[in-house]
Amino acid sequence: MKTVQTVLGEIKTEELGSVLMHEHVCTSSMGVALSYPQLYGKNFEQQILSDLKEMKENGISTVVDASPVTLGRDVKELKKVSEISGVNIIATTGWWGCEPPYLGPSTAEQWAQCFADDINKGCDGTDIKAGILKASMDKEGPTEWVTKMHHAVGMAQRETGKKIMLHTYCPTETPRHQLRILKEEGVDMNDVVVDHIPETTDIDFVKWIYDQGAWIGVDRMPIISFPGEYAVGTETRIKFVKTMLDAGMGDRMLFSHDIMCASTLYDNQPEEIYREVWSVCPERFLFIKNRLFKELAEMGCDPAYLWSLTIDNPRKFFEG
Repeated sequence: MKTVQTVLGEIKTEELGSVLMHEHVCTSSMGVALSYPQLYGKNFEQQILSDLKEMKENGISTVVDASPVTLGRDVKELKKVSEISGVNIIATTGWWGCEPPYLGPSTAEQWAQCFADDINKGCDGTDIKAGILKASMDKEGPTEWVTKMHHAVGMAQRETGKKIMLHTYCPTETPRHQLRILKEEGVDMNDVVVDHIPETTDIDFVKWIYDQGAWIGVDRMPIISFPGEYAVGTETRIKFVKTMLDAGMGDRMLFSHDIMCASTLYDNQPEEIYREVWSVCPERFLFIKNRLFKELAEMGCDPAYLWSLTIDNPRKFFEG
């Protein structure tokens, strides 16, 4: 029997249902929200529950919360909202971001043990266990710290057998470095999903990832960017998803949005900034179902097949 670890315990992979593979229930800087929850917006928990209940009502049963400790992971909150909403939530361990101060000469082996403990024992002094690992490489490329954390995640994967999600920066093809490091640790590429793929339109590069045996993370739907940053537009992203499907990659595509229910990044911004940020995604966590799949169907894709990818592919990914 194949199982997946959620914040409420293990469930059978057949119970996952339709899965959003990379979302953020609540995000913050490491430790900030736990000490200063008032930096979230008013009634932030109600916003989280509203989003989760809307997912549930629209056939989405499971969410992978892609926030490790460096993105303000709060497993107690995840457990609470999962119990109330009925949505399965999978918590994340691993690392996102650059090196913080005061860590000293910590080794990859030490960090690997920390991540494995999150999986085997529980996170943040609780018995709530993480169900997936995360490593991150952005514009900074393979710095000494980022490389160390990829080795640590690879070591933890070998010990625990859990899957790995990769935060990437595809415009500079960071997955080429990331997959190389994980291979050095003996990680099977079938245990890895390379996220943020729609930030590129280079089909040859994506085909290279697919040919390594890794999974294709179709997230950042719609466009997500900050002022002054390069970003592929939403309609271009949708067309590129069709290109990937036509290239025969549908059997290893995992869908999600990479957006947030609640975040100290946005929740206390002036109202006009908050509206501007979320105006790009008025559908919130239903964009994939209600818009992406609708437009793909208009391009000739079978709607039933598209929806099945959100059920069958996550199950196969977690089953191995």
